[in-house]
Amino acid sequence: MIGQIIGTRLILEVLGSLFTFGMRALRLLFRPMQIVGNDADTPWWRKPGLAIMYQIESRPGWGWDRDYEKFNASLIDSEGNCTFKGQDCRIDEWMNLSRKACVDYHSFEAKWHDGICWFRTTSTEWKTDKDHAGEFAVKSKRAGIPFMYYYSSLFDHNPRFDAVQPNRHVTMSFIGKVKGAGYLEYLEHHYDEIMSQCEPDGMWLDWYWPGDRTTDRSIEIFRNRYPHVPIAFNISNLFWSAYGRIDFTSGEAHVLDGPYMGFNGEFVVFKSAWKWANLNRRLFDHAWELCTPAGKWWQDPTLREDPRDLLRMAAIILACGGKLHIGATVMMDGTIFPDQQEQLEMLGGWYGPRKEYFRQGRALRYRRSTPPGVSVSAKDTKVVATAFKDGYLLHLIHMTGKLEDLSVCLKGHLWRNATEVLLEPAHKTVDTRIDSDETTVRIPSGDMDPVDTILFVR
Repeated sequence: MIGQIIGTRLILEVLGSLFTFGMRALRLLFRPMQIVGNDADTPWWRKPGLAIMYQIESRPGWGWDRDYEKFNASLIDSEGNCTFKGQDCRIDEWMNLSRKACVDYHSFEAKWHDGICWFRTTSTEWKTDKDHAGEFAVKSKRAGIPFMYYYSSLFDHNPRFDAVQPNRHVTMSFIGKVKGAGYLEYLEHHYDEIMSQCEPDGMWLDWYWPGDRTTDRSIEIFRNRYPHVPIAFNISNLFWSAYGRIDFTSGEAHVLDGPYMGFNGEFVVFKSAWKWANLNRRLFDHAWELCTPAGKWWQDPTLREDPRDLLRMAAIILACGGKLHIGATVMMDGTIFPDQQEQLEMLGGWYGPRKEYFRQGRALRYRRSTPPGVSVSAKDTKVVATAFKDGYLLHLIHMTGKLEDLSVCLKGHLWRNATEVLLEPAHKTVDTRIDSDETTVRIPSGDMDPVDTILFVR
């Protein structure tokens, strides 16, 4: 197991990533402020945006790491046929939720790690009896929502590969490392079927892994056959070799703030949305994304203690120039867990009126997590600055939701020519004192949003 995961190629990749990050951080010392471009011609996948991933993982044997020898046996009858036919996907309801959440794109899990295919394929009987992926495509196009498919490229526990599966008892079994297993040809066949049948606006592959044949072959196929289709890989934010090879990189973040990584009781996981988003804003030149579940964890559908934390995570990530891809858990009857449904509708009610400030904002690359020359009176309020139209936006993120009258002080060359400050999206003038070397803004608590108070400094 350890030998599969840690190898010379991976060690070199990690060292290369650290070197790349270090050089980009050093560059900030000599070029401390830079605007990352975003205009009317920027494609949807390069802009900041919000998305839902409809996850059909809540089925027998639910849990990320499962014994697939036992799991597969539970879904096969005495004649070796697959008995699992999939959830009763209520895709009309999902489209309605995507509209209510005001998403900028969304995705559907066409094949997860268990290898069950949710699209029409001639390659295997390990599939659902309905073409759920095809229905998702038709209805996404009708709704005018850019759509992607999640596809587990790195891990696949289809019983067809049991004889060559490196480890049938764990999820993390690198089937692509087995030469001559026929798995790369299997991937190729699936990609051709999905692209010809569904014509998605993008593909979201799980995972990017340096030196793995499935990663390299997947990129080769899309670059050579479908160069117009943007591709993204999970955890590719960590690997420098991905930056020039794919259209946007992705990674996970599970809580509002805290350490970069931590133990969740089962695994070491990616933690702070605040830290990862700010790191990416400072160091990345390419389009990027963070993903997180609507619940506490991929297999824990219950919500975070403060439901507004997901909204704060969205505000931070999008203001830093990234996209947020939120996993919504689909139950066996095809519905989303009620708490998650309510959570995502709450998110849409907040995001809808503010969408243009995130989508049209242009990320600023500054050295620290706090914008230069900005100070606020409340210690629980953090700030992200973006370029917007003929001025700048200040996103005042209220990390605890505790609101009190607030003063914002702006000093330095960036703010020297300020003429007015507006509270958005209300377009309301706020109490502002503009001096030659300092601008002070005072905001009463009653005018604040409990998630993100937006100031437009013109």
